Amino acid sequence: MDTRKMAIKLMIAWCSIYVTAAITALLFEFGPLKGVTVTEPKTIYILEVVGVLASLALIPLALRGFKKMVDRMADKDYPEEKIEERYMFCSMLRIEAFFLVVEFGVVLYYILNDTIGLYIAAIAAICSMFAIPTKAGIEHETGFYD
Repeated sequence: MDTRKMAIKLMIAWCSIYVTAAITALLFEFGPLKGVTVTEPKTIYILEVVGVLASLALIPLALRGFKKMVDRMADKDYPEEKIEERYMFCSMLRIEAFFLVVEFGVVLYYILNDTIGLYIAAIAAICSMFAIPTKAGIEHETGFYD
């Protein structure tokens, strides 16, 4: 198992969270989405609730939920290739969960013209700092060392 290559792939995916959020912000500030807002009170309420519930569900799952699956596989002596494949899958799901919350928060900020979207995106961004993919982290979580 080459943990260095895994760390590079996961770091690229992790950085794409913020690149995509920046592109989205630029589209709302200067691009074709400039001035797009939601003004219907019911729609605003529903979007805010969905944003908060998504962050409450996805952030804890991303921080701890996917790691338990890899731990169970390591305990049951699965082949290294299977553990590597499952680890990459779970790590990408973790990154995707953070991506969804950050991106939804940025979009909410612009379409609602309210800071709740920034709060959601900021909380997800801060929490994603605890899941930065590193070679040492991968070695620790999988138990395989180069």
